[in-house]
Amino acid sequence: MEIVRSFFDITPEEMMKIGDQFKKLLFDPGAASEEDAAANLREALQDMPKEQVLLAGMFVSGLLRCNLVPQIQQQFMQAQAEEKTDTE
Repeated sequence: MEIVRSFFDITPEEMMKIGDQFKKLLFDPGAASEEDAAANLREALQDMPKEQVLLAGMFVSGLLRCNLVPQIQQQFMQAQAEEKTDTE
């Protein structure tokens, strides 16, 4: 990611901001389902410059390559459960 970041002259701070924004969308406790979370991600990507979309894609690719999909799904379900508990 550092190489790609340097190609687009994006600061490390901006890269962290992009990753944090993407994680927030990915684990949004307000999303009613995985489909809603994916729709929120697609919407956010439309508003981002192409360079940031590329970095966000690399972030997700890294997560998937690390076999974190089960953990991501677990965190998503946990966030949903916590949201339901908070509203009761």
